[in-house]
Amino acid sequence: MVLRWTSEPVGEGIVDIVLSLNEQTKKLHGQEVATASYSDVKSSLTNFDQIGRKIDEVEHAIKDVKGHPGRYLRSMVNAYRYYGRSLQGDSLPYSEYILNIQELPSTLITEETILQQKAVVEEGLTRLGYKGTLKEKADKWHEDTIIDPEQVVAVAESMREKSKAGTLKRVIGLPEQDGLDSIKSTRGVFWSGYSKYVGDFRGNLTFNIDRPWTEPVLGQIMTHEGYPGHQAFYCRWDYLYQQGKLPIEASYYLINSPTNALFEGGPESALHFLGWDRDEQETEGITSDAKQQYKLARDYIDMQRMAQTNACYLFNNGDMTKEESIEYMVRIGNLTDIEAKNCFRFFSDPVQKTYYPSYYYGRWMVGKAYDSVSKEKREDFFNILYDTPHTTNTFIDAVGQLTGNDFKPFECVKTAKEDYVL
Repeated sequence: MVLRWTSEPVGEGIVDIVLSLNEQTKKLHGQEVATASYSDVKSSLTNFDQIGRKIDEVEHAIKDVKGHPGRYLRSMVNAYRYYGRSLQGDSLPYSEYILNIQELPSTLITEETILQQKAVVEEGLTRLGYKGTLKEKADKWHEDTIIDPEQVVAVAESMREKSKAGTLKRVIGLPEQDGLDSIKSTRGVFWSGYSKYVGDFRGNLTFNIDRPWTEPVLGQIMTHEGYPGHQAFYCRWDYLYQQGKLPIEASYYLINSPTNALFEGGPESALHFLGWDRDEQETEGITSDAKQQYKLARDYIDMQRMAQTNACYLFNNGDMTKEESIEYMVRIGNLTDIEAKNCFRFFSDPVQKTYYPSYYYGRWMVGKAYDSVSKEKREDFFNILYDTPHTTNTFIDAVGQLTGNDFKPFECVKTAKEDYVL
């Protein structure tokens, strides 16, 4: 039985728009943006004019849909229109695209916020016995925890069952058929890790071994791509759709939509959900020393992501050149040259440039939400995150209702550009 929020023609029309945008993206840029689709609907709209007319039809049909489904659908359809405009090269301000496609702010993260994060990282490094400047401490930590590129897959494999067991115990249930068919390495890509859902509850993970990997950082990315991150999300949604518990209007994942901050923010917080970074959390098989390393890795990634997100904004806003943005990421975020260049390839890409902000903003939105929820309400939180279709704005409201407090995850990033010192 198919769960529907709208009539059959409207529901199928929504999926058709998504899959047709995917086809146009593949034609123009050779990339897939509908990375999962669980229904039997196929794309039928062969050009942007047809897609635009279908968006008009759907928009008219959903204008009076009440409650949460109405808010969700209107936000999604608005994003389809703006993403289509981006694909066609419409020259709109970068912040307007990010607001309408992802419901996220697009501004500079304050210098104060970055300095506070650097202080957290330095404290963690000092606690582990490292001495010198922040860069000296961080570089020595990297040296001590580095993995040979040919060992990355083996180390990732060692985390597979432990992270899945923790997911089933502490986060969400998954069907028995769930699993990863392969974990592989690759080179020449701009991303660090990639989770490919192949259907029937199965997936594959790939890690880029051009970039340097340390064990603590790989733990964060392995749980991000696998369990309870992307593979868990993809599989759970497939299961829910087949059980008639996920509406056809939300039976897919689309890069460049208001769901992105949840889809990246959950995996960015995945290791935290497992308790691998918390001494007060009893976690089987993870030593106290390992937890300190994983917490430091998360704090370090957050510091890097702040520099990366600012560089993304400054470049796409026309305020930095390629060379300046790469230098900025190396200097402010302590990225290696290859990491900075790969990140630039990511956020300067014509498709990914309007997706990249979901990592930073999603991390803080979902991470702060999880930490604001009492242990007694974590099951309710995971139901909101994994089982309920949400946009950025509806998720923020749902967390506020769950906690009984006004939830404002992005307050710390609102600043005027002229107040920021590069």
